[in-house]
Amino acid sequence: MSSRVESLEIRKVCRELRSSINDIVLVWIERVQADPYLRADDDLTHIQIVDHIPQMLEELCDLLEHGSATDFKDIRASSHHGYRRALEGYTLTELLREIELLRDCVFTFVAETEAGHNLTRTDIIAALRTVNEYFGEDVIFIVEHYLRRSEPDASIA
Repeated sequence: MSSRVESLEIRKVCRELRSSINDIVLVWIERVQADPYLRADDDLTHIQIVDHIPQMLEELCDLLEHGSATDFKDIRASSHHGYRRALEGYTLTELLREIELLRDCVFTFVAETEAGHNLTRTDIIAALRTVNEYFGEDVIFIVEHYLRRSEPDASIA
């Protein structure tokens, strides 16, 4: 079930989110690099760590701004990010942990923005449901991708 976010106040949050993407990415990078359970990023450059994260946040902004029913078939940045991480040697656990850190950064941003705009609880819950749904779909894609990768090739048998 997709959530609908149509409030003008939420659109203000979306504009702030869009204008704060670089700041959110920097906070996320700090958290990723400080996480003792994430080691696959140790040899990556700054650009490789950032990867498709800004595009993911742009997609999320689009979903929130337009307030329409979410169609995840058109979402591409998160799938590209997961694919690149798999190529870079991330384990499934590391990639899921990285995505959860990003989700938390976005949740924190929305909560802090709520206080500055006197948003209604209904607006914030609807926005956070969309955020949660976006990252939830990303997690499902990632797990499916890793499961398919680990399946033995049927042509070899």
